[in-house]
This record gives sequence, C-alpha cells and structure tokens, in this order.
Amino acid sequence: MNSISVNDLAESSSLELPREIKLFLAKKVLAETRDGDEALKQFNQVVNKLSIDKQKKVINATGTLLHTNLGRAPSNLLFPGGYTNVEFDLLESKRGMRSIYLKTSMKTLLNTEDVTFVNNNASSLFITLASLKKIHNKSHVIVSRGEIIEIGGSYRLPEIINETGLVLIEVGTTNKTRIKDYEDALKKYDNAVILKVHRSNFSITGFTEETTIAQLKELKDSYQTMLIHDLGSGLVIDRGFLSKYDLHIFDTEPRVQDSLDSGSDLVLFSGDKLFGSVQSGIIAGNKNIIESINGFSLYRTYRCSPIILFELQETTDKYLSKNEIEIPFWHLVSTPYSSLEERLSTIVSNCNVQYDIVRGESVIGGGTLPDKTLESPLLIFNENSVKDLMFKFLNNVFPIIPRIFNGKLSLDIRSVSIDEDKYIADFITSL
Repeated sequence: MNSISVNDLAESSSLELPREIKLFLAKKVLAETRDGDEALKQFNQVVNKLSIDKQKKVINATGTLLHTNLGRAPSNLLFPGGYTNVEFDLLESKRGMRSIYLKTSMKTLLNTEDVTFVNNNASSLFITLASLKKIHNKSHVIVSRGEIIEIGGSYRLPEIINETGLVLIEVGTTNKTRIKDYEDALKKYDNAVILKVHRSNFSITGFTEETTIAQLKELKDSYQTMLIHDLGSGLVIDRGFLSKYDLHIFDTEPRVQDSLDSGSDLVLFSGDKLFGSVQSGIIAGNKNIIESINGFSLYRTYRCSPIILFELQETTDKYLSKNEIEIPFWHLVSTPYSSLEERLSTIVSNCNVQYDIVRGESVIGGGTLPDKTLESPLLIFNENSVKDLMFKFLNNVFPIIPRIFNGKLSLDIRSVSIDEDKYIADFITSL
C-alpha cells in the first residue's frame, strides 16, 4: 500500500483554491484512507467538486429571466466600495438616520407614507406579522384558503404565521373566497388582521371568485383593523412603459402602487423579482405601522447592508428618471424577437456543429407570472450526446447554463446580456 503525506496530497492539485482549503481537505481524506492511490482519487474528486461549487459568474441561457437558482433578477452592481455615509449626516457632521434618500425616493415612486427595507420578502412578512402581534396586540390573521401558499426552500405560509405567534384563520375555499367569508371571521375574531397573498407562483382558473383589495379596504375600515398585502413579485413600473414595448403579459399583474391606492395598509414585495434589483424585502404603506416595525426588537436582525441599500437606491432612481430600460431585467424582457434573432445569427456565424434556430418561449420565473410566456428564438444543438455537451457548457470559463428542449440542448438568449454574446460565440466556435 502506497502512502502519501498531507502536504504532497494538497500540492497534487493545480486548481486555484487557497492552500489552507487544500490542506483541510487532504487531512479529511487521509483520515478515511491511508492508501496513497485511493487518497489521490478521493482528494481529486472533492477538490474538483468544491472548485465547481465556488460562487462565480455564469451565463443564464435558460430563458428563465428570474431564475431563482441563478440569483433571480440580474443586476449591474453600482456600489463603489469603500466607506459609505449609510448612517452619517454629511451636513451636520454627526451620526445620521439610515437610508434617508432611499426612503424619500421610494416613497415618491410608490406614492406612500413610509417604507422600510429588510433582507428578503419572507422577512417582510414575518417581521410585519410578529410586530403586529407584539406591538399592536393582534391575535389572529385571516387568509383565504386559495392564498395559503408554499414557495421554494420549504417556505409555507401557515408555518411562518405560526412562528409569529398569530393564529391563522382560513376562510373561503380553494377556488372561491367572498367578502362575507372575511366578514364572518372578523365578527368572530375581533382582534384579527386581514392578509391577502398574491398567488405569484401558481394560478387558479375556472370556477373562481376572489375578493379585491378595494372590497377588503371597506371591510377593514368598518371593523377598524388592518389590511396587509403580500404582493411578492413587486411590479412598480409605469403602465406606459409596458404599453410602449408591447409587454401585455403584465396587464393583469397587480402593481404595488395600485394596491396602496386601493387601500392596503401595508404592501410587501421582493426587491429581486419584477422590481429588478438585489435580494431584499420592501415594506411600504402606513407610517405608524412601519415605525412600529422599525422599532421592533427583531428589526435590526433583518435590516439590509449598505451595499443592498445602495443598489435599491440606484434602481429606484432609474424608475423615477424614466430610465427603466437601464434596469437589466426590463432591458431583457423588452428586447424584440427580431433583435434576438440577429444576435443569434452573429453568435453562430462560426459554429462548427449542427444546429437549428426555432421559435420558442421564455418564462419570467422566480415564482412570477406562472402562466405567461415571451416569444423568443431558441438555438437547438443537433448533437446526440446531450450529457457530454452539457458538461462542456457547464465547464466553460464562464459556465453557460442551457436548457433541454425536446430532448436536445438549447440556448435561449432572452436571458443573456448582449455583452455576454461574445463568450457564447467563442465557446461555440471552439466545439
């Protein structure tokens, strides 16, 4: 049996990982086997796997624009680095309030009394309900059975509500919930709040009936309670922009501003979905409730970093300046089919493998608009060994993430920045 030292095993890999990591893995492997050949084999496997798992830039050619596994909304980070005046008053030369400019710009965009920011929308819901329980002494939360959702990563609404200390009251049925269902619950539970949840990651069609925010507003006013709208997807863009680019798939998607105008006390939404920025949760609406959330003991554990706040600030400014097209998500989604075709033609101009370009469909993704698609051209590779070709794509310098279409590997550049085309073209040329 051959033996090998920890140092020799660590130095056997040329992959660019810190030496301390290689030493750690080498010790772990040698703790399980003393055979040198077997140790080299195992070490090579674990080092290669860890190298692949290292977070890096990838090219999303799946056609899923808000790909949860790839970080949802793409962003061109603008944070300059270094120190920042996140909590410093430059005019008074002393400690200042956090995010004054961002709060002002976001309130302007949404036409709302106040706004606050946490690290994702799950946090938005939890801290909102927990503060209503702790500070406002609410005891129950009323939700339609058709809105008791589950999203990725084991997030289930009933379990989140249970953790806040509030008691969930289900009303209506899966497909029909009327205003009377909510009113009957409020009569029985006079210390309850109403929670409406946007079904952003699934749809119910057919024999259905749903209560509107405007109807619920009248009801909550009559019973002097609160109406919370977990909107999730976070559409804030002007309808004029959607009309200009013929983006009719968003015609029925509710906007944050519309929910607030219709009477929601608070609207909760994600920063990294249709808002098009970085992962965060945004809570907008009633000033008194938001101030109580900011003063809640748990708030500091959920608040955003200076980097996140800066990126939200820059995205909000683009909306206010009517430069929405500069937001990467809205640039991708509004690109015409003909432009995508022209880009594909350039990409494959030196291609050495058999391919077809066919008419296909892209999706929004990220648990948003589950039944809507965008027409896009697909580049289909007529290679028999999909597994081998997939391996090559995923092991590129910038891994290219394709999708399987009718059993063949395909690329959908609806989700690809035009600056990334050259990397795809260079890779295809090398095949």
